[in-house]
Amino acid sequence: MSSKKIFSWILLLFGEAVLITAFLVFRGKTADNILTLNIIVSSIIYGLFFFDILVPWIDLNDDSQRRVGSLGVRWFSVLLYALLSIATMICSNIVYDLTFQTQLVIHGGLFFILLLGLLGASHSSDKVKQVYDSETAHRSRIIEMKNVTRNLKDKMNEIGNFPDIFTKQIATLEENLRFISPSNLKEAHDLENEFVTVIHEIGFSLVNFEMNREKIENNLKKLERIYQNRKNIFSK
Repeated sequence: MSSKKIFSWILLLFGEAVLITAFLVFRGKTADNILTLNIIVSSIIYGLFFFDILVPWIDLNDDSQRRVGSLGVRWFSVLLYALLSIATMICSNIVYDLTFQTQLVIHGGLFFILLLGLLGASHSSDKVKQVYDSETAHRSRIIEMKNVTRNLKDKMNEIGNFPDIFTKQIATLEENLRFISPSNLKEAHDLENEFVTVIHEIGFSLVNFEMNREKIENNLKKLERIYQNRKNIFSK
C-alpha cells in the first residue's frame, strides 16, 4: 500500500474518531440506541463525502470517463440524502423527540432513496461507457478505411510505373476520407466493409498491372461511388 493511501486511511479514521467523540460529548440525554443510529447515519454521510473527495473525478486510464458522466446523478443523490438525514436527526431529537422505531423507519427510507440514486448513477456510468464503445467501434471502421487506402498508395509508390491518374485518384480519395462522419447505421457499415474489400482487390491486382489494368480502373470508379454514398450517411 502506498504512503498516499495509508495517509488517506489515517485521515478517514481520524475524522470518524472526531465524529464519534463529538456525538458522545454532546449526547445530552439521548438514548443509547438513538445515539448509535445517529452515529451510523452521520458516518455514512461522512464516508460518502470523504470518498468523493479522495477519489479523483477523472481517471486517466479510462478513456470513456464513465465516472464523470455519472457525477451529476451521484452528487444529487448524496446531497439529497445528506440534507434530509441531517434534517431528520435535528427534527427527531430536538424538535419532536421521536421514538427510536420512528427514526429508524425514516432513516431506512432515506437510505433506500440513496441506494436508488447510486443505482441510477451506476446506470448512467454504464450508459456513458456503452456510448463510448459504440462511437469507438464506428470510428475504428473509418480508421481502417484510411489505413488500407494509405497502404495502397504506399504500395503504388513502391512498385512505381503507374499512370499518374491512378496515383492521384488514390491520393485524392485518401484526402477525402476525412469528410466521412461515424455512423451507427447498417448501410454505412456495409459500405465501409465493401470499401475495404475493393481496396484489397486493387492491391492484389497491382502485381500484374498491365493484365489487370481494366479491372483496377473499374475498381477505382467503384471506390469513388462507395465513398460518395458513404459520405452522405450520418447517424440517426
